[in-house]
Amino acid sequence: MATVLIVGRPNVGKSTLFNRLVGGRRVIVDDLPGVTRDFVFGRVEWQQKAFEAVDTCGLFDNPKDIVEEKMKEVTLDIIDDGDLILWVVDGRNGLTAADHDLANLLRKYKKKLILVANKVENEASFETNVKPDLYSLGFAEPIPISADHGLNIDILLDSIIQKLEELGHHIDYTPEAEDNEGLKVAIIGKPNSGKSSLFNAIVGSQRSLVTDFPGTTRDAVDETLIIDDTPITFVDTAGIRKKTSVSVKNVEYYSVMRAIDTLERSDIVVLVIDATQGISNQDQRIAGLAEKNGKGIITVFNKVDLIDDRKMNSLLKAFELELYFIDYSPVLFTSALTGFGIDELIDKIFLVGEKIDYRIPTGLLNNLIGRFVSSTPPVGTKVKKAKIYYATQINTRPPLIMLNVNNPKLFTQSYLRGLRRAIRENIDPLEGTPIFIKLRRKR
Repeated sequence: MATVLIVGRPNVGKSTLFNRLVGGRRVIVDDLPGVTRDFVFGRVEWQQKAFEAVDTCGLFDNPKDIVEEKMKEVTLDIIDDGDLILWVVDGRNGLTAADHDLANLLRKYKKKLILVANKVENEASFETNVKPDLYSLGFAEPIPISADHGLNIDILLDSIIQKLEELGHHIDYTPEAEDNEGLKVAIIGKPNSGKSSLFNAIVGSQRSLVTDFPGTTRDAVDETLIIDDTPITFVDTAGIRKKTSVSVKNVEYYSVMRAIDTLERSDIVVLVIDATQGISNQDQRIAGLAEKNGKGIITVFNKVDLIDDRKMNSLLKAFELELYFIDYSPVLFTSALTGFGIDELIDKIFLVGEKIDYRIPTGLLNNLIGRFVSSTPPVGTKVKKAKIYYATQINTRPPLIMLNVNNPKLFTQSYLRGLRRAIRENIDPLEGTPIFIKLRRKR
């Protein structure tokens, strides 16, 4: 699929334009310059045509720190790979010295570039005050738009389609021919646990910005890989900190909310824990969130290159004690730096992807429950005994079992935990997969 890069200096509205093109709020938007720190990809469909839009980091004229320097570096690296470039400038306030410097960098890509003037809510002011300066850059006719208000977005889309076809890219789109989505895997964890490094190691590219500063990733960054004919979408997320550490309505607040939303919409969660730090209360909360939402889960202790065998053994013991409620999760040790454990992680993703769709034959399930009830009768009360009449699995992702009983209130959570354990021990371990049990009164 043809790739269209959205580039420009910070705060010219690149992310707003990206959201407008792909539909919805895929990228966090704020008046603060430099909010976007990663490449965010989105599919755009227009008039039976389709292309992939990429929101890039802002190109700072004089980077103030290592994060801004890295943002500029990775954006310049990706420009060569784009099929078309949308250079976005501020159509309200006009050009800056940074725009002129950027013009010199982009001049060699002139044949595959469209100049876009954003924030043009007042077209008369734009024509008089800004447009003459844009002509002086020496590029083609600028397209005035307002991404905020949707002004001239249709004209921009027509221009993109026309330019891509002139450049020889095939962009016809047939909805019926689209493949299934496959698995969606969210990489979740605390800030600075190595999520972005692990994501980059898996996808084999510098898609997520990586620095030593916690909280570098802000948007959910995704990449779909075809592995053994199966599409798997990996999503790198912002680090999830405790609620008390995050101010409401600031950029980090929206980053955390986006990470939680990604978790809720994923099939499998890879919980990344810093092996040098061990399991924290926040790691327990994140694991609980994944379990509560019925997600397949794989626990990864990252940065294993920085610890010894003794520390690894202590981490395994800590997992049994502190993450006992997800004891069904595979536990892996990885190093994003060296690539250690990445292949095993992919294997476990396939395994868990198979188990979240596992269906237990009804006869086998009822036979097991009959034996379990005979050996471990439910307690009930002095007045009434608890009874299970019939069981069936009614859903997958995760496996959901319906028990028809005489009175749901007679069954304790500990008894249902024992039943889940019996299923894992006698039917299938269901690695990485929670088992949900629903009780229904038989009338």
